[in-house]
Amino acid sequence: MRTTLDIDRELLGRAKAALGAATYTETIERSLSRTVDQAELDALLESLKGEDLVWSLAEMRAYRQRDPGDRS
Repeated sequence: MRTTLDIDRELLGRAKAALGAATYTETIERSLSRTVDQAELDALLESLKGEDLVWSLAEMRAYRQRDPGDRS
């Protein structure tokens, strides 16, 4: 999708360098992806507050190896 944005060029350059991105498009896409990932992680952590979670090593490994699209 093409769009026009007014973005601080210095900030964009710093983000590009920090991410090791090759292009501005890659920089923006990776930044957006990280933002969404962080928001989802924050929501998950908030939903788990006060719960005592005890997983076995096998359960933790299975969770880490699941399909990233699987939200169960």
